Amino acid sequence: MRKLISILGISLLTAACTSAGASGSPGATPVPHYNVATGSDQLVLRITSGGGLVPMNVLLTQTPWFALYGDGRIVVRGPATESYPGPVLPNLRQIQVTPAEIQKILAAADQAGLLGPDASFNATDIFDASSTSFTTIVDGKMHSIGAYALGYEGATMDAAMIEARKRLSGFEDKAGDMPTFLGREVSDARAYDATSMRLFTSPFDSSDPASLTHQVVAWPLSVDPGTAGEATKLPQTRCLVVTGSHLEAFLTVARTANTLTIWTYGAGRYSVSVRPLYPDETGCPAS
Repeated sequence: MRKLISILGISLLTAACTSAGASGSPGATPVPHYNVATGSDQLVLRITSGGGLVPMNVLLTQTPWFALYGDGRIVVRGPATESYPGPVLPNLRQIQVTPAEIQKILAAADQAGLLGPDASFNATDIFDASSTSFTTIVDGKMHSIGAYALGYEGATMDAAMIEARKRLSGFEDKAGDMPTFLGREVSDARAYDATSMRLFTSPFDSSDPASLTHQVVAWPLSVDPGTAGEATKLPQTRCLVVTGSHLEAFLTVARTANTLTIWTYGAGRYSVSVRPLYPDETGCPAS
């Protein structure tokens, strides 16, 4: 389970005053500078959480809940609707941070142990929980830290493991509440408009309860959703990546579609799920 990042509806926070020991004052401890790529598609920090008792079709469409890029853009998950069925397009948002704020985020990541050797800090004797992964790229080097069942205490963890997991949880909380961590209102949140998307198509399951009402729409692309793209690990499910005019054609229909919508092409009836690609991502997942 992953709480949503707190980016909307936050009142203005008063920025902390500069203290006597701040950078640039006499006798101050030098503040580390973290060298990162500055491109809009250059990943700096990503946090994902998933797994556990989750169907494969859900895993295919899961997104990172926090992804920071070199130009200061952070892509996050927005609030999910409580209605059923929900929209087929996930609610992804983006906010903008400054170069100085990127440094602040990375300093907190460093303190949490995210810039050390790759490691896993997994709880034991806990079943069907999710796994959290932190990926950080500094000085051209990728650091990967994982933790199973973060937020839970396993029965056989030693003191060092408990402390490491506590630091990871603390950083996760900071990333999940940017206004508090940055000390300012985050008022520039807006929709993340992906330039490419994975579309997962499968034959419509006619065994769905008759009580469910299904919207029916025509598949808007010229390619057959039953044969286009490539196979996935999920039986009878294919992945097709759309960009440019094909993406726009799909979005024209998808903006009013939901997760139960039936998409028709010729005599075929299909279900479609969507995974927007983040700036550093391409293609379909490995099958």
